[in-house]
Amino acid sequence: MKRFYIPIRLRLYLPVSFIITVIVIVITVFFVNKSINIIESQILNNLELEVQTIEKMFEREAAFKLEKVKSNLKVASAVFNSSDFRIGNEVHDVDVKNQISGESHKTKLRNWKIANRELFGDEVFVDSLKNLFGGTITIFQKIDSGFVRMSTNVLTAENIRAVGTYIPMNSPVIKEVLSGETYFGRAFVVNDWYITAYQPIYVSNEIVGILYVGDKEKDLEDLKTILQNLQIGKSGYPFVFNKDGYLLIHPEREGEFWGDSTLFLKVKEMKNGHLKYEYQGENKTMSFVYFEPFEIYIAAAVFDKFETYELRRDTIFGAVITGVLSLLILLGFIYYFTSDRIYRFFTELQQSQKKLDTVSRALEESEERFKKLFDSTGDDIFVTDINENIVEVNNAACETLGYSKDELLGMKITEIKSEKVKDKVAENRKIIYEKGSHSFESEHVTKSGEIIQVEFTSRVVSYGADKLILSVVRNISSRVESERLILSAIIRGEERERERFAKEMHDGLGPLLSTIKLYVNELDSFSMSETERKELINHCNELLDDAVNSTRTISNNLMPTVIHSYGLVKAVQAFCDKVNKTNQLKIAFETENIEERLESDLELIFFRVISELINNTIKHAQAKNIYIMLIKYETRLVLYFKDDGVGFVVDEIVNSENKGMGLKNIISRVKSINGKYNFYSSPSAGFTLKIEITI
Repeated sequence: MKRFYIPIRLRLYLPVSFIITVIVIVITVFFVNKSINIIESQILNNLELEVQTIEKMFEREAAFKLEKVKSNLKVASAVFNSSDFRIGNEVHDVDVKNQISGESHKTKLRNWKIANRELFGDEVFVDSLKNLFGGTITIFQKIDSGFVRMSTNVLTAENIRAVGTYIPMNSPVIKEVLSGETYFGRAFVVNDWYITAYQPIYVSNEIVGILYVGDKEKDLEDLKTILQNLQIGKSGYPFVFNKDGYLLIHPEREGEFWGDSTLFLKVKEMKNGHLKYEYQGENKTMSFVYFEPFEIYIAAAVFDKFETYELRRDTIFGAVITGVLSLLILLGFIYYFTSDRIYRFFTELQQSQKKLDTVSRALEESEERFKKLFDSTGDDIFVTDINENIVEVNNAACETLGYSKDELLGMKITEIKSEKVKDKVAENRKIIYEKGSHSFESEHVTKSGEIIQVEFTSRVVSYGADKLILSVVRNISSRVESERLILSAIIRGEERERERFAKEMHDGLGPLLSTIKLYVNELDSFSMSETERKELINHCNELLDDAVNSTRTISNNLMPTVIHSYGLVKAVQAFCDKVNKTNQLKIAFETENIEERLESDLELIFFRVISELINNTIKHAQAKNIYIMLIKYETRLVLYFKDDGVGFVVDEIVNSENKGMGLKNIISRVKSINGKYNFYSSPSAGFTLKIEITI
């Protein structure tokens, strides 16, 4: 039998090739498993970060609501205390209902009036406050069982005002109020939870009622809009459900109940963490956290298949291809190459390495030129991803904002925005992605807290499979400041002209009339009796004195000296005191946090606006009371003005060509300083105005 001959070269080759094959397979399998584990870990980390981000949004919403309620209570309290509130001696029987138990009984209520209107069931007062700052407002009267709602815009489940419902005496809110304290915090109001403030109403040092303001605790509409537009990975989405298992926010199943499911029971038991589960035959991963202030769960979930399928496929395919190619190259190298071929191989390898080095150097030089161009430009450049993360910036941006490059690369674009423009970021980015490019103005905040006016020119750029936004940002603070200085110069020029005119009136007309007075005193006709002559002279002196005083009054009206000498607060107070002396109108003027002088142009414009408002009330409103409050909040100045006059139809006055010149002048002055205004009025409901500017 002929023996099968295997060449020695092949006999040496087979064991080596087997060992190399096993090593390549083991390395490939290890690499694939390691990569898959990294992919799953990254997906889980991304889910947890998204849930934490959404939780921060809810925390900011809760804190903002409480701060808003406190601010609204100040305004509501001031307006209520300045209103014509009276308690009559009459009593009447009313059916009242316990808001907790639903039980009803009859009780006697005192006759309360505000602005000469019956308060029980009245809508005008609470709705005027709602139009001023939003939210819900209620006035309670104390009864034996608790505190009953006299006037409110809180609605019942039947969508009617909850007049006649009462809070029982055993409520923690009532216990706090009866101790003389104002209650701040969450409370159950009629049929839902609210962020609230309850302030006792005193008459003769006795608590007779409560003034309430509040806002729904879980008013999720704004957050719902944000979450519905939030894309997590390729298939993921956020959702929110309460502790009872009702889905509050969900892209497809909103309002459904899943409290009896095994998955919900696991979530409720853990409160925080992540779970893997099966849904409609597909594996999913969910991360969740319990947000105790709202008693809700915040969660985000993705389909494992859609998130990892392509990555797994590409990883396995790439690893297999790499392993096979590596194996073929190694086996071919071992089998075919002899010493001379190895030499030629190494020679060719060196030549290839030189070419590769040349190409690498050229590539590095090209990248270096681009980097120099990127960093040397005078404008700030930002590159952001779809999640608003800053992924690249140039040196100019770092110098402008005062951050290091590493600090900026760890931030979102919203973190360098001022509070005024943060809400517009998502809207502008949506326009950029839809149109491909967009130009707009914005505000940046440096590390030191300085606000910079900037102009954005942004466009969408492709980076692999990602769509990034490249933004060139130019500092336009000097241009904005120039525009402000031009406006200030115009205002100052106008005031200087008025001052000049006032001076001419005072220095010219006054002495002239005084001279005429001297001449009249010289009239010494012999045909007159002494008594008649003295009467004539006295009469002329009185008329001329009136003329001189009138000249001074005109001068002071054109250029009030008190505002230049003592500031806005003193000037307004002096003006109000003059009106109060007539006993025809009562003006209450209050300020808060205004301890220093404001800019002279700003003080002058606000003085003109307030005096114009008072004059309008005197001429047209037939009012008995005016309430004015001026409040400074760090960088904001807010003016509240309210009278109890006859009111008017707003659209009829504003759109008329022959009416409302005073109101139009006020609007023009507010716009000249980039202010915001909101006013409310209707026949027999008085007039309310809010003006707000950024200082």
